[in-house]
Amino acid sequence: MSDHAEHYILATGGRDVERLRILHEVYGPGTEALFHRVGLRPGLRVALVGCGSGNVACWVAEQVAPGGHVVGIDISSDQIEQARLQAQSRGLTNIEFHVADAYAPRLPEGSFDLAYCRLVLMHLTHPVDALRAMWSLVKPGGTVLCEEMNLGCWLCDPPAEAMSSFFRLNDALGDRRGENFHLGASLHRLFREAGFERPEVSSNFVMAVRGRAKRLLWMTFVQFAPELVREGLATQEEVDRVAEGLKQVADDETTLFGFPLVAQVWCERR
Repeated sequence: MSDHAEHYILATGGRDVERLRILHEVYGPGTEALFHRVGLRPGLRVALVGCGSGNVACWVAEQVAPGGHVVGIDISSDQIEQARLQAQSRGLTNIEFHVADAYAPRLPEGSFDLAYCRLVLMHLTHPVDALRAMWSLVKPGGTVLCEEMNLGCWLCDPPAEAMSSFFRLNDALGDRRGENFHLGASLHRLFREAGFERPEVSSNFVMAVRGRAKRLLWMTFVQFAPELVREGLATQEEVDRVAEGLKQVADDETTLFGFPLVAQVWCERR
């Protein structure tokens, strides 16, 4: 493991499976389009950093079969357990999962065609170091691709105070912990800082007026709200009020919500 100390603000393992499943329902189609855009195909070896409960990793494993192989890593043993269970339930034999962190993946360098992460760098205090570690994993001609949020780009119509409070409090907690929840906007610069040449960019912005996907922010807030209280950034009464407001927005089919924009950046190793 690396010397970097990190503190993830959300739940892990079985407590977070449903939220991550909904998150993948929201952002998954854009992620899948990105993979196809960079040339995902049977036979490739792919490393996924911060694989969580395995939603993207398992889908990728299906795409690279036959002949391809996927390795997912996560710092949480609880997440790895859930990822293995999902792979087993889907009958996947070309995938493996290991406990390791983004700074020290403990995987063979120069042995992968693709290295990928989604919503991982924004939670790290030294994201450029993690990006350099990903770069070391891919062979010449291989590609590193990342997706990161910009919490400054979202939509709620009509406006709702609970939504504004969610993003304000999330930003405050990120600032307190040294995390950057607006990283998506500067992800292209992070690539250059890590030594990448001529990164490519795209984006994934999703809107919804109904369905369980709209509960994603409410579920996320419920998970990190205790951290807000512990850090003195909000009172219990305030977080309860925000949580209720977020649930009301999610269940209101007359309110349009645009999920935080996700920036997509990738670059080929030369």
